[in-house]
Amino acid sequence: MRIPFLITARLSSVRLPTKLLLELDGTEVVSKIIERALKVFSKEDVIVCTSPLSSDDPLQAIAHRHGIGVSRGHPEDILLRLCGACRETDAYGFVGITGENPIFQLDHCLRIRDEIAKGRDLVRYGGLPMGCSPYGMGRAVLETVVALKEEEDTGYWGAFLNRPEAFDVLMIEAEAALRMPEVRLTVDYPEDLQLMRAIFKILPGMPDLRNVIALLKSHPDLLAINAMRKQSDMPPEMKQRIDNWFAANMQRLKEQRMVRAAQLSRGTTTTIGESGS
Repeated sequence: MRIPFLITARLSSVRLPTKLLLELDGTEVVSKIIERALKVFSKEDVIVCTSPLSSDDPLQAIAHRHGIGVSRGHPEDILLRLCGACRETDAYGFVGITGENPIFQLDHCLRIRDEIAKGRDLVRYGGLPMGCSPYGMGRAVLETVVALKEEEDTGYWGAFLNRPEAFDVLMIEAEAALRMPEVRLTVDYPEDLQLMRAIFKILPGMPDLRNVIALLKSHPDLLAINAMRKQSDMPPEMKQRIDNWFAANMQRLKEQRMVRAAQLSRGTTTTIGESGS
């Protein structure tokens, strides 16, 4: 049963252009993620998921430098891009993280991988600093949502999969020492980059999240660097549209998810030709 580690990555950021190529302690943001993932996943099972646009070619070059794979899929539809990577690798599901989040726990990744192997649809951690939670998706639910959804922009993919009323969703609450949900440990704004560079200057290499949190608690001046930045939320009209769609298609989703799960268990899943719209 193959469950790879997928890194969604694009170079299209407006707030912080080419942010994934920016260096922290001499290493690019995306390389930090690759190096960490390779501590517990094989090179064959760490894959950068980007687009076929030439502007994203540098990400393929970095992946090749590390000896890992690249899957180039839909520029905007993240779920379709992830689904394509699962199809290419004949994966049962995957563990993943986005390319601007270089600090995460490897034991969390392994726990998520184990839960996906049991047949869970979506597994996440709750209570961690923003950007520090890897996640897992089962291929059966991914194929189902990609085939039936009506939205192409799936940047807010949680709205499509975090549906306990329809799918097998597990939220694992982080241990007390790691709970700091109000803190941003991602690279999305210039202030985020400034904080990350300060952290990696003091804790270079591959710092454990416990040490990072201890550092931040003892240095409130660091926390102030990006405290003014807040994560953007899904537009209310999109949320309502997706909620309405789920309410109207709940039974169909459950049935299709069961069909695809059965196909995966028999090894008979075929590539689904729908575009996702």
